[in-house]
Amino acid sequence: MTKKITNPEILAIRATAEVDPACGRVWVGLDVGLKSTSVCVLDRDGKVVHQVSMKTHPTEIGRYLAKNFTSNVAVVGMETGAMSAHLAGGLRKQGYQVAVMDALQVHRVLSLKRNKTDTNDARGIAEITRTGRDYLTEVYVKSAACFEVRAQLIMRHRLVQQRLANENMIRGLLRVYGGRVEPGAKSSATYRDRVVEQLLIIQDREGINLRPRILPVLDLCERLQADAVRIETELEALAAANPVCRRFMAVPGIGAITALSFFTAIEEPSRFRRADDVAAYLGLTPRVYQSGESLTHGKISKMGNRLTRTHMVNAATVLLSATKTFSSLKDWGVRLAKKVGFNKAKVAVARKLAVILFGMWRDGTHFQFKTETVEPHRQMMQAARA
Repeated sequence: MTKKITNPEILAIRATAEVDPACGRVWVGLDVGLKSTSVCVLDRDGKVVHQVSMKTHPTEIGRYLAKNFTSNVAVVGMETGAMSAHLAGGLRKQGYQVAVMDALQVHRVLSLKRNKTDTNDARGIAEITRTGRDYLTEVYVKSAACFEVRAQLIMRHRLVQQRLANENMIRGLLRVYGGRVEPGAKSSATYRDRVVEQLLIIQDREGINLRPRILPVLDLCERLQADAVRIETELEALAAANPVCRRFMAVPGIGAITALSFFTAIEEPSRFRRADDVAAYLGLTPRVYQSGESLTHGKISKMGNRLTRTHMVNAATVLLSATKTFSSLKDWGVRLAKKVGFNKAKVAVARKLAVILFGMWRDGTHFQFKTETVEPHRQMMQAARA
């Protein structure tokens, strides 16, 4: 348990808070590490009240703040990181206002200091929390239920990546001996049969038995595929039970994985003022550089969640190349692909898909295949809710 600190600075700020709570408010900066966290407390004038290092746990930090600063903590600030969601959630449950700021922006501010130490970083974060929250981006911390679904999406994605990497490795090894595994296997069993066939051909032709080396990798691929299918089945059940995701899946190209990925990436639609902000949030809008008479539009920013952005681009690819149902969105994307190429067109369609999904979620509407029916449908849904 953290001992009660009785240094003059803390005693002075507590005495001030008893007379005038507004003058006794303090701002706390946390430089979070995996095992320990540096804490810096500033008063309203920016003077350091106390600095300490303690265990990275919300209970320890909350107990320290409660004992020494009672209810005078204005804001607790930290930057995004692996432990920030856990700490922010724990401190908020204890009643503290927590500001989680973009680590890239915080790093640029802290890089102005000559010496980088955990103590200096904690003081810099405390100063940003006190004065700089208006010009730095405050990050939304998702709920525990949302993180649970995101964990399943990430695990499935990693399992699929590992299986594909192993299969590509086997293809490369067989090519050394002239073997060629035909693409287009619909299941791990089909792929295994094709590999075993090539192994037998190589053994008859070259006299080299590769089965002791390749078969264990094939077994691993089958296990990875089985685990990915199991997680995908669970995700499909979650999507089917969610009314918002069910509306998302009515959009051509959007499946259960993409619907859940978009839903958990946004979670709270009210935090976006405009639908176009969602596309920028997912990194699907081009970078802009403007200086004087110069104005340059670059490639997409690729900010935000990479996995959700990948899912949206994959959905756009399916919409443009695999769906047969007519929609104004597909018609626009196909015409755009003829002008600028398929790769640019699919990113543009992914950007429109993100805007459309957000609008459906915010307005409670359904996907409309024709542009001219969008506004009448929106007005009808608004009238029904009124």
